[in-house]
Amino acid sequence: MRRQILLIAMAMAAFPAGALAKRETVAQLEQALNSAVAAHKPAAELARLIVGAELSDRLSEATAERLNAQLNAGSETSQALALQVDESAFLDLPSNELPAAAAPDEATQTKIFNAAGAYVEQTLARLPDFIATRTTVSYDDSPQELKKGAWPVRAGLHFVGRSTQEISVFGERANLSAGSKSSNAGESRGMISWGEFGSVLGMILGDSERGSVKWSHWEESSTGRSAVFHYFVPKAASHFQVVGAYQRQASMEGFTSRSPGDRASSMNARPNDSPGQVSVTRGNRAYEGDLWVDPVTGTVLRVTIQVNAKDNAAFQLSEMLVDYGPVEVGGSNFICPVRSVAFSKSMLSAEASTGNAASEWLNETRFSAYHRFVGTTRIVVGADAATPNSETSADRNGKPH
Repeated sequence: MRRQILLIAMAMAAFPAGALAKRETVAQLEQALNSAVAAHKPAAELARLIVGAELSDRLSEATAERLNAQLNAGSETSQALALQVDESAFLDLPSNELPAAAAPDEATQTKIFNAAGAYVEQTLARLPDFIATRTTVSYDDSPQELKKGAWPVRAGLHFVGRSTQEISVFGERANLSAGSKSSNAGESRGMISWGEFGSVLGMILGDSERGSVKWSHWEESSTGRSAVFHYFVPKAASHFQVVGAYQRQASMEGFTSRSPGDRASSMNARPNDSPGQVSVTRGNRAYEGDLWVDPVTGTVLRVTIQVNAKDNAAFQLSEMLVDYGPVEVGGSNFICPVRSVAFSKSMLSAEASTGNAASEWLNETRFSAYHRFVGTTRIVVGADAATPNSETSADRNGKPH
């Protein structure tokens, strides 16, 4: 299995995100919202209150849905809550949302983690060649007009675009193993991430053999109880790269993903010594994160990767999360990627005070409409093409239905 996954953050320049707001808990945010609703604040003001919060714990999708139902304030608050779910996704849940259950003994912990390894090697890596729809919503913190005609100001993450494309499991894996760009890469500036269809998990499990893994906690979700492990991978064992490209027209060239024993090929770029040229930083990074595992089956339900400034010259923070869930295809159930979140924050630069480009980027990707690739072949006899002799249909692997 290919273990290498790359998270690419590309931008025109690096700029500050502004002073950090005082962190507050989900409970405090809920209390502030209740007070604002009681004071009959408009939906736009509620949305700004939500987006402006710097949370200290995770706002789950279930809690966001409950808050949205209570607020009943329209799409602005719904969008703001969705963004907070993504921004806080890498934090721990509030303690009152965690089950009061003791940690399993060491032998059981080892058994669960080994089952996760077997699941990744034997099940996830052998997903049929499904077709799915990838929908990515992108946010950044570039200056924006808060009022029509006003001077643009930097006011935090905000919506900048949405893209939708049809992808295949085969195509995503082939792109990674063959060294070409993922179908998610495209040519646009911003942040690009991939590896949801198994390579990110293979990398983590392989790299963590030379790192460390420890028990973290239990969590409850809509699919049942999950065992959560925390892992750490040192730089010497890492196959995770963060690649930063800066300048007016950052571009990606010569990008290759290779086997774990090799290094990725270099990115072709010229020195940043004149307008329009590109300065590139890249390299394997130490990383850490959490792994959510079904304790009965070993199914991996969620994974996070985090790289911080201690081992990253270009970015202050780079994070990636993938959620896996049950998907019904052709009457059978499979565990497939259903959502991913990628976040990156650049380091401050001397140019920070004058620019108008983003310094933070967040992408949320949803995978939907899973189905099998089906092609139809018709065999005709002689010159009469209108008279079929036989007809079969087959999936991408050539197996007839």
